[in-house]
Amino acid sequence: MKEPFHLLVIAGDADGNLGDRAILFGLCRLIRESRPDARITVVSADPGRMARDLGVEAIPKGPGGLPAQLRAMAKADLVLCGGGGLFQDDDSLVKMPYWALRVLAARLLAGRVVGFALGVGPLEARSSRLAARLAFACMERVSVRDREALAVAQPLSRKPVDLVPDTALLLEPAPPAAVEAWLRGQGVPLDGRPLVGVAVRRWFPPRRRLVPNQISARFVKPKEADAPEAARLPRLIARALDAAAARRPFHALFLPTYLLPHEADDRVAEAALAEMRVATGQILRLGDPALYKGVAGRLDLLVGGRMHPTILAAGMGTPVIGLAYNMKFKGFFDLIGQGERLFDVAGFARGGQEEALAERIVAALDGTAGNAPDTGALDGRIRGFARDVLGRAA
Repeated sequence: MKEPFHLLVIAGDADGNLGDRAILFGLCRLIRESRPDARITVVSADPGRMARDLGVEAIPKGPGGLPAQLRAMAKADLVLCGGGGLFQDDDSLVKMPYWALRVLAARLLAGRVVGFALGVGPLEARSSRLAARLAFACMERVSVRDREALAVAQPLSRKPVDLVPDTALLLEPAPPAAVEAWLRGQGVPLDGRPLVGVAVRRWFPPRRRLVPNQISARFVKPKEADAPEAARLPRLIARALDAAAARRPFHALFLPTYLLPHEADDRVAEAALAEMRVATGQILRLGDPALYKGVAGRLDLLVGGRMHPTILAAGMGTPVIGLAYNMKFKGFFDLIGQGERLFDVAGFARGGQEEALAERIVAALDGTAGNAPDTGALDGRIRGFARDVLGRAA
């Protein structure tokens, strides 16, 4: 009897971040399409739940799971690193060395490591760039998810770097009937008014940190939360929504994706909703990325200050406007030919751009803002790379 193809995925926080969960779900679908005999193993803070949700083997993350992770690497015929924004240092200076060590361990124990649709950059520190060089040197193939990442990664790798878009694009959405029933159950008015999705995050002014915010927030209240721009952002978003709704009535659906305390997208949504005076709205908390994508497909527009709500909406052909907090937004919006629909959130948070955002919202709802995104060609590029990498015999 032929042995199964053992494949280990090392990726981002699919337990706490719906965006990383969407990446992982899309990647597992892709693996099964390209390699039906694959036995997939993932790393999770809740292995039992992840195994049930994805139909995979799951092992614990963190220091306590290290022995199981090393055994899985030794057993794997291939380790996929990615996707998502793993290779960057705008959150912490230890993040890139951490990932380099994980990739090095995978290379030593498994032999084959492929970087799959990685988000790369910014890498401002010299130590981060050296760590990225090490990680790329350990990989059989390197792929990044957009041209911005490619511009950072290629100078750090001797091998050609492929452009492979984010695997969340391949996530299968929930069926339309199930989405409709769920929305009605949540009391969403399906009365013909446009539905505008809003997915925003707290604004963390850029600064170098040694310890990741996810860890430091357990012990100390982040100073960034006290920054004037951070406190002002929900109010400015509310003003823009009100200004747009005064001209073109709609119902706003706030769709937070990272609910853990150190990010607390839902608290930003609550603050913005409390400031709204003209637009109507509500908050929907979803943990299922397939349902989220289905809901995104039901929207008339999504205003995205998180990357993956924007990707999921674009994948459904829903018009998108971006509030960009780093380079990955430009990378994705350029891929879908929508670069002019981006706002820099740092500038927006200083004030004075609410009217410009309101005008963009009205134009999108009136259909005068250009074509909706088409991601079909991107899907084909992802599948082509997967066939090339996964089709090889171990």
